[in-house]
Amino acid sequence: LGICLEVGHIQRGTPQRRTVVRLVGKFRFWLVEAPQLHENGFALGRCEAFFDEALPIAELAGAVAVAGAAAAAEEDVGAAGEEPPEPRATAPQVAMVAMALLEAQLTHVGHGGRRIFGERFGDVPSAPAAGQPTTSAVLERLSFFLLGSMLTEAHERRQWLGSTDTRARLEHCRARLEAAGRRPVLNLPGASSWMQGQSAFSSFALLVGIVALFVAKALGLLEPGVLTRLVGGSWQHDEPMSDAFDFG
Repeated sequence: LGICLEVGHIQRGTPQRRTVVRLVGKFRFWLVEAPQLHENGFALGRCEAFFDEALPIAELAGAVAVAGAAAAAEEDVGAAGEEPPEPRATAPQVAMVAMALLEAQLTHVGHGGRRIFGERFGDVPSAPAAGQPTTSAVLERLSFFLLGSMLTEAHERRQWLGSTDTRARLEHCRARLEAAGRRPVLNLPGASSWMQGQSAFSSFALLVGIVALFVAKALGLLEPGVLTRLVGGSWQHDEPMSDAFDFG
């Protein structure tokens, strides 16, 4: 599995700043023939591009199709005296919810975080307009933008890169963003190491450290000019050292 990339933009560096190259994914491909060493010294193989399966027309028609289907279903079950079933959200509607959740994440990271996000991922694409038809290609690109914008495990990322189900990928991204809530999940610089360092033990150790600081504050150990030590099981103050460090 691989991705064909195109150079979208190059920001030349300076002695104080490194060069930044923005790459844009064009299509995915499978390696169908093992690469062989070419006479010019590079490996040459054969690959085959693949794309997501086209979504049904009903999925692309937006909220209009959902409203029409819901009205028809209500008429059918109305005569039988049953409750109409809850209409299933279309793929564009799933994308709209996911993009709204992504915007909430960007709001939480502030202007600085939004700027860094823009430098890394480019402009945030627009969500499909409510009630307006869209295309499978637009939703496919949107699903990959959402997938790339979040912190994702390597096996999980590979799974969805190899998938050809646009709707399932959109639903996965929406579920990840919904489960995160206000917890940051954006793939920003440094976020990966921060997330990997989180564990139950580290959280407990942090809590113990905070409690220890409060206890030290209550005992006066953090007051300027006061040095204490434990001698023979009782606290004693070292007055000469206290005077030496008390300048005001």
